[in-house]
Amino acid sequence: MSNPNKENTVESNVAAQWTAKWRETCPDNCKAFLVPAVDLIEVLNEMGLIGDKAAAKAQKRASKNKLDVRAYMAIGAEPGEKVEEKLLIVGTQEIDGVYRDIINGEVDGKSAGLGDGSNSGIYDFTLPCPTACDDQSELN
Repeated sequence: MSNPNKENTVESNVAAQWTAKWRETCPDNCKAFLVPAVDLIEVLNEMGLIGDKAAAKAQKRASKNKLDVRAYMAIGAEPGEKVEEKLLIVGTQEIDGVYRDIINGEVDGKSAGLGDGSNSGIYDFTLPCPTACDDQSELN
């Protein structure tokens, strides 16, 4: 499956710089979060973006292939944009008990056998809070 939204991908060398900047700036903070893919699928299902049948099928495939998502903390900017905190998203696949990042269609230099590897697989489509906050949320 190819990615029609390549404008939301970040080249791996740029992503490495942004995550290094986070670790340098915030050395005592966490670096990333591992998010179960089945939970993300359930959120999309609750939002009505995918139906129950599709969600169940996707959750089964994610569980069978041991797929999750990792969200890395980062600091950086696209050319001409303001430097800000970012959340870089990558797919992962569990190998020998460790969830390994899928970057450029590869896990540890070997084909992941998922997607077509035509882009980095590192996504930056988040907006930080502030400014993209819900001021009515009890979580804010």
